[in-house]
Amino acid sequence: MILVTGATGYVGSRVLARLVGAGQEVRGLARSQGGDLTKPETLPPFLEGVDSVIHAAAITGDKREPYKGAYDRVNREGTENLVAAARAAGVKRLVAISGLGCKPAPTGTYMATRWGLEEAVRHGGIPYVILQPSVLFGEGAPFVTALENLARRSPVLPALGGGGTKFQPLWVEDLVTCIQQSCTRDELLGREHALGGAEILTFREILRVISRRLGKRRLIVPIPLALARLPNPALPSAAVELFSFDNATDLDSVERRFGFRPKGFTEG
Repeated sequence: MILVTGATGYVGSRVLARLVGAGQEVRGLARSQGGDLTKPETLPPFLEGVDSVIHAAAITGDKREPYKGAYDRVNREGTENLVAAARAAGVKRLVAISGLGCKPAPTGTYMATRWGLEEAVRHGGIPYVILQPSVLFGEGAPFVTALENLARRSPVLPALGGGGTKFQPLWVEDLVTCIQQSCTRDELLGREHALGGAEILTFREILRVISRRLGKRRLIVPIPLALARLPNPALPSAAVELFSFDNATDLDSVERRFGFRPKGFTEG
């Protein structure tokens, strides 16, 4: 039995569908189903009879905090709660979804909460795999969808940080394949695996690709990161953090570890 947390989320729902389609016995955990990572007492029933956990539940950087401290409470503390409950239930493998560039960061930052998620997994006493994908693309992908919506309505597109930040967009279905393999391949255990797609593009180039696909001529204007860090109701501070470093890794990162070539962003 495999438990998928964040089962109604963008990644979790696709993982659940893939595993069910493969005939795997699967259970989903989501707040709508009564499971809440911030409420440890709700977790044990979901973990009964579970051998592996795929942890895809987190507040991602494109979302604003619903309340002060929510990033930390869900990402770090929620993962600590999950790991403790999984260990008590005798879970044998934990596959966690994090993100590229995750590293120690000052308390109060979004990155600190993602680092806390990883640390909970690393030190939880359960054999683990940590996957660190770049930004995702595919139908409904939050990062790309937000840029598409902006390009549809605005003649001017802001290139945060000057537009030179590098990204390596990964197709969500390729991430799901990596997750699926991580549930069975023992050689992947005990490590973090940085994942990126077949192309490295600057943010400016991503904006151009999106505009071209929409058939729009858009002016791309560089915006200094310091200006983007000012309070902005349309841009979560966590999202700005993603532009403070290159969100890319080796071009063969997926092929070398998982044996297939990922889809490129410009391939559609």
